[in-house]
Amino acid sequence: MKDGIMIKNIIFDLGNVVIPNPKIDIVKQFFQDEKDAQVFNDYIFKSKYWKMLDLGEMTNKEVAENIIKSHMVNVSDYEEIQNFMMNWFRKCSINKDVVNLGKILKANGYNIYILSNMASSTYEYFKEKSDFFSIVDGTIISAYERVKKPNIEIFKILLDRYQLNAEECLLIDDDDTNKTFEVSNSLGIKGRRILPNNVQDIKKLLQEVNIDEEIDKIEKELEG
Repeated sequence: MKDGIMIKNIIFDLGNVVIPNPKIDIVKQFFQDEKDAQVFNDYIFKSKYWKMLDLGEMTNKEVAENIIKSHMVNVSDYEEIQNFMMNWFRKCSINKDVVNLGKILKANGYNIYILSNMASSTYEYFKEKSDFFSIVDGTIISAYERVKKPNIEIFKILLDRYQLNAEECLLIDDDDTNKTFEVSNSLGIKGRRILPNNVQDIKKLLQEVNIDEEIDKIEKELEG
């Protein structure tokens, strides 16, 4: 690093970094009526219930039951809502290029951490599905901590639990509000918003913080 402090710890967000977030094409797989799919898609991800999932305050089943009972969205078949809430993550595939990049960084001596706003059911599913999690040195998931980004407390939990020096950490996250980085940067954690699901932008970020020695190897691995 130009300031003399070396990055030792790479902190990965999960959603839209390692695991693409669900989009309308996935939602449509659960609804026979395309209009119903669009209505639900427009509602669910910005709803208070999705935030409660991330905070561990509700289960997927409880979210579905609350939406169904209250008729919060005009959907003709409410069983489709329950099916979506219980199974949407099974339709999402892990970004293999990002996983491979993480493995290369790990092999080159960097510590790998996860800091993510995510429901416990989603995390547990992917934890069993991908070997990415076997290289991880520590994990902080909002649903277990009952606090989520950009709250400063979740960053302090990560730093304190794993005894990390903030200035030796790089955060890889896609938060388009930049609030996550306003908080993390204030603590000394380096990083900027990366483009969603974009391994090339992650590599560019690595270059920006002078993690240069692995770039050629990463290029060859991803092209091979």
